[in-house]
Amino acid sequence: MRTHRHFIRAVAAAALLLTLSPVAQASANSDQVLARLISANAGLRSFTANVSADVQMHSFPYLSANLSGIYYHKEPSKDRVVFTSGLPLIAKQFSNVYPHVESPARWHDVYDISVERDDGTYTTFKLVPRSPGRIDHIDAKVGDKSGELAQLRWNYSGGGYATLNQTYGKVGAFRLVTRETGHFEDPNYNADLSSTFSNFKVNVAIPDSVFSS
Repeated sequence: MRTHRHFIRAVAAAALLLTLSPVAQASANSDQVLARLISANAGLRSFTANVSADVQMHSFPYLSANLSGIYYHKEPSKDRVVFTSGLPLIAKQFSNVYPHVESPARWHDVYDISVERDDGTYTTFKLVPRSPGRIDHIDAKVGDKSGELAQLRWNYSGGGYATLNQTYGKVGAFRLVTRETGHFEDPNYNADLSSTFSNFKVNVAIPDSVFSS
């Protein structure tokens, strides 16, 4: 009986140590950060915004240009940027390579998620697509307290990557991305980006045809 009681106490103590261990605490913290990210803009169904982008090409045709257009977003996973002014060649190329930002509410459906690091201010998640494709994995850096998606890096299977650093601002009841800086690089394309978003229209009707045309 005494041995049995000692065994139960040992198991309980081990469970308590596991609960208090850095690994367990990190897992709990990362779950909370992800929950903040998912709930950050509850009630947001769609928005449009004017976008102004300065693009510097470091590959052919080695040009700099300012592009203007409209950014469309519709929950849960539809995004498109349509450039309406600027150099047509760069606008077309950039529209094609502009990376898609999957809604955090769908991350568990489309990615295997793990924690790469947590420096106490930001948690960086590694997102590996469940369906193999061009993307090998995505590094997603999220503010621990704010739940805002501060940085994304797409790592491509065939070589190359794209990064976006995001700055947020208050738009009505929501906090949305108002500025981005980024770098896009693959074997055929190399460019830097700085863009701003303004004139937001939130929860407006956007036909699905906008994302398929």
